[in-house]
Order: sequence, then structure tokens, then C-alpha cells
Amino acid sequence: MPNPLCPSIIATERFTQWLTPYGIAKLDEAAHSFPIHSIIHHRLLITKCILPSSLSSYSASLICFNKFCDDYKIPEEDRMPASEFLLSMFITIHGSGSIGNSAMKTWLEGLQLWHTINDAPWHGAHLLHCTLKGAAKITPSSSCQPKRDLVTIDYMKALCCHLDLTNTFDIAVFMLVCIAFWSCCRLRELLIDSKFDPLAHVARSTDLTRGIAANGTKFVNFTIPCTKTN
Repeated sequence: MPNPLCPSIIATERFTQWLTPYGIAKLDEAAHSFPIHSIIHHRLLITKCILPSSLSSYSASLICFNKFCDDYKIPEEDRMPASEFLLSMFITIHGSGSIGNSAMKTWLEGLQLWHTINDAPWHGAHLLHCTLKGAAKITPSSSCQPKRDLVTIDYMKALCCHLDLTNTFDIAVFMLVCIAFWSCCRLRELLIDSKFDPLAHVARSTDLTRGIAANGTKFVNFTIPCTKTN
């Protein structure tokens, strides 16, 4: 429902522009010591701790949580900091039996980030952990993707046979596949899915080191600036 504290804006801006009475009070408190532009800059810096695509995914949690609070007439003052019981009831009613464990964890991670940005304590402890663990046990099979077939050496050989390794693009494709396969990387850790960001993406100028492992295998090493967990 319409809410002046939660205006209709793009997903990635909800973390800094969706407010609560607690968040407003914290802004007023900080404004006594620091200029407002520094406070805004600080909040924006926190949102940059994760990739923009992840921030957009996390924003769904704010919508789901606020709708849950609207449905059960939870006062704005009680939504932040959210009590552990409120968070557990959110998972119980909106999560268990309808979505997968990964989605529920994403919801909670998004809410925790929202609390962090607003300098609010996060009450996610044993009760919430048990609720999430129990909800995962009744996850419907329809909410989970079936496991994909394993990628094998035969797949790699088949791909190589259908690429032209005198073509620079095909060479780049096969190189990327080999790195992902042998290093157990996620493709998003190697591919650029948005505007190039040197803090998140591997640059062509990255340092390479070469060596030979103890078993005689030659290797090339380079640093990935951002992984799924860091």
C-alpha cells in the first residue's frame, strides 16, 4: 500500500531512500555531528559493499517484509530494528512452504543490510536460525531447480572441436571455460555482467604469475577481485 516512507523508486535505491522512524532518528542524530552530504555518502558507500546485481536482488526483501508488516498491521516503529520474533514470523508466514532456503536467506541478508545502513541492531540469533532451518525442511520441490549435469572433460573436448582457435573471440571463450573449469570458478566471477568495475571485475592488466606445482603441473595464477562471498 502507498507509504510516504517507502516511495516508488528503482530497486537499488530502496536501501538508502526507504526510511523508518528509527532510521530518521539516526539521521537526525548523526546530523548533529556531521554534514548531511557526508552522512549520505557514508550510506551510499555501504551499499557498494556488494555488487549492483546483488543489491537489486536484495531489494525484493524490503518489499516482501514491508508488505508482510502491512498485512499484519505492524507499526512503523516496530519494523526497525525488527525483533527476532518478527523476523521469525516473517519467514514462517511468507517463506516456509512457498520458497526455497536460498531465497529466504537472501531475504534476511537484504533486511540485515538495510539495518546496517540505518545503523540499527540486527536481532538474528538462535530463534531465527531454528525457524530458517525448519522452514528449509518443508521447502517445496517446485521452488528448487534440479541439479544440472556435470561438466566433464568430454564436454570440454567437444566445445574445443567446435571453436576456431585461430579466432580471437573463440580463443577467449575457450580460455574462460578452461579457467572456470579448472579453478572451480563461478562464471560471474570471470565475466562482466554490467559496467566494468575494477573493484569487482578482472582487468586485462591483472598481474599473472606462472609456476610449477609439486606434482609437476604448470599453472598460471591471477587474483579475482570479487567473489560471491567476498
